Amino acid sequence: MSYLLQDEEGQILGPHSIGVGYVGPKVRFLKEIGRAKFHTTTSEEAIATYRRLCQLEGIFQALEASHALAFLEKLCPTLPNGTKVVVNLSSRRDKDATIVFQYQPDQLID
Repeated sequence: MSYLLQDEEGQILGPHSIGVGYVGPKVRFLKEIGRAKFHTTTSEEAIATYRRLCQLEGIFQALEASHALAFLEKLCPTLPNGTKVVVNLSSRRDKDATIVFQYQPDQLID
């Protein structure tokens, strides 16, 4: 079983952000047993993080990773000093770079 965005009648909805709007069975299981938590960020926050990592590191990461990093930016000021965080930055250069440029075509990466 998976989590999907649905309307009140159970019909599948598309995401209202540039995210996928879908959580697969393995991640769903981790949430249900309390080993995973989910948080949100806006499309604008994810795009800004995507662009910043492209500029600073030359990495075209997946948009899902951009959402995670954008949330981490909000979380970092609340973490105790010395806290270590690991984020897996998968790459979808073939798909996500095009989506980013279509989302805000007037703001090309330098």
